[in-house]
Amino acid sequence: MITRAQAEALLTLAESLEACERSGLEVLATFNSVSVFYAEKRWVDLGWFKGMDVRLAVESLIPKQKD
Repeated sequence: MITRAQAEALLTLAESLEACERSGLEVLATFNSVSVFYAEKRWVDLGWFKGMDVRLAVESLIPKQKD
């Protein structure tokens, strides 16, 4: 069994993934990695699906602000 906190975290992840799908992002898993597909068949490979990997991949997709 998992804890209530773990279940809530997984539900939050599911809701976030559903929101991404509605806005045109897809998260797809293969036998050895996870990738995020976006905008005209472009993607970023997350490698193993760990929290920090997802965070770094998302940061790489955010447009950089110009000073």
